[in-house]
Amino acid sequence: MSITLHIDEIAFGGRGMARQDGKVCFVPGVLPGETVEVETVRDRGDFLEARALLLHSSSPHRINPACPLALRLPSGRSRPPVMHSLVCPGCCYQHMTYAEELLIKQSQLCSLLEHRFPGVAACCAEPVAAPAPLGYRNKMALHTARNGYETRLGYFMEDNKTILDIPACPLAMTALNECLAERRSNASFMHGLRDGMTLTFRWTMRDGALWWRGRAAENDVWLVEDSPIGPLSVPRNSFFQTNPAVSRLLVEEVTRLLAAERPERLVDLYCGVGVFALAAAQQGVPTVVGLDVDGPALKAAQYNGRNLGYPGIQWVAGSAHKTSLANLPGKPNLPTTVIVDPPRTGLGRPMVRELAVLAPARILYISCAADTMARDIGWLREAGYTIRQSRLFDMFPRTPHFESLTELRNDR
Repeated sequence: MSITLHIDEIAFGGRGMARQDGKVCFVPGVLPGETVEVETVRDRGDFLEARALLLHSSSPHRINPACPLALRLPSGRSRPPVMHSLVCPGCCYQHMTYAEELLIKQSQLCSLLEHRFPGVAACCAEPVAAPAPLGYRNKMALHTARNGYETRLGYFMEDNKTILDIPACPLAMTALNECLAERRSNASFMHGLRDGMTLTFRWTMRDGALWWRGRAAENDVWLVEDSPIGPLSVPRNSFFQTNPAVSRLLVEEVTRLLAAERPERLVDLYCGVGVFALAAAQQGVPTVVGLDVDGPALKAAQYNGRNLGYPGIQWVAGSAHKTSLANLPGKPNLPTTVIVDPPRTGLGRPMVRELAVLAPARILYISCAADTMARDIGWLREAGYTIRQSRLFDMFPRTPHFESLTELRNDR
């Protein structure tokens, strides 16, 4: 049985929110203000999940998706044919203007912070838009599935098992899609793919478009990425931001904050290949410490420090979650800024406790998951921290994700 709903807003994660019989109902592929005919697919007890069937009234911000595998909703008064199930789960904002997507994401960030810090919405600065909402990704990781003579090469569907064949991805840089097309046209290559393989396609300005199967060998030549602080060597299996243009804007903002109020000591947790530690050294911070659990990334950070003329940075191998921050190099009584850039799982309660013991004067929290970031900041609030400013950087246009940079101060 179908029902008609009015979409109130877009929740964090990209699905529309409506209400039915006192329950919240989540619907993908819709926009605020639209009236949609849906059918319920799951009753989760506290909320419903539904599939949109028909648009009865459409938002002025609705556009045709750029990707043929994005969700498309028919409009009209007659029931449409059964919709195909081959919808790529990676993009949830393909059906709206980019300006509307940015407004929605900004509202999500402010709401998540407001929930933990009532009244803090005024601290949300203007969001930083991506210069290009398509063709920005410098990396694609595609997976393979073999079924008899059929080979699929693409992304996981929502069940994390089924592979959706991807001839090209509009989020990826043109050079990567060209490389993918060349591989696909090679019959011998396609025949040699085995079930469960992963293929990585990667681009840098210095190296062009490259690809490899599985994990790259540890002795493979490092890639070279351009950055505002100079060329950076990056091991192929190590993390680096997938949107070079927005990554540059983020590094420039961190550099500006460090220049405006230079600390005596900078601790860069989750330092990777050393981007923010190097930015601090470039700004003349006397004591800079970088910590990371990724051994190859830390070796690259050491190399980058020497190569760019900052050999005095102290690099520490170890997990931020298993290291006593109070024992890191540098005098603990120096005015300290800590930069954290954790994975999507966030810092977690034990790590927040460690930060509270270290008691840095300032924390710059860089996050790719605003929900876990807001949770962590709620705990940091209990330790005496307040938000000075939070800014959204749209590192992942057309997807539910975005980056943010939040500056916190210790008022105790």
